[in-house]
Amino acid sequence: MARHFVFFDNDQPHQMSTSYVRWSDVEGTPVADPIHEPWPGGTQAQLATLGIRVTLIKESFTCGMPTEQEAKTLKIGSGVPVLRYTRRHIAQDGRVVEVASPIVRRGDTTVVEFDIPLV
Repeated sequence: MARHFVFFDNDQPHQMSTSYVRWSDVEGTPVADPIHEPWPGGTQAQLATLGIRVTLIKESFTCGMPTEQEAKTLKIGSGVPVLRYTRRHIAQDGRVVEVASPIVRRGDTTVVEFDIPLV
């Protein structure tokens, strides 16, 4: 099942994404009904109601100039770079249960921060 989102901050679009969940996991459930969006707790909470426990999220990043549609949706000029990333929710059994790709954010206002524990 594909879901398309545009997220706003103070009435300004700042992120757009397309999320895919397995139809076999959500068919016939409230998760498959768009009337329930936005769902408090997001994708993890939605999947948890179905007994699917997400234990790992993987993300991969690229950046570049926006497509015409990205610039229009995010209300940015064609000269403002965007950050694009893919997010994968992985269940405790190792299955990929959701993929969001691409998640697109304007590059001039986005900060990506990582913690890298050294054990």
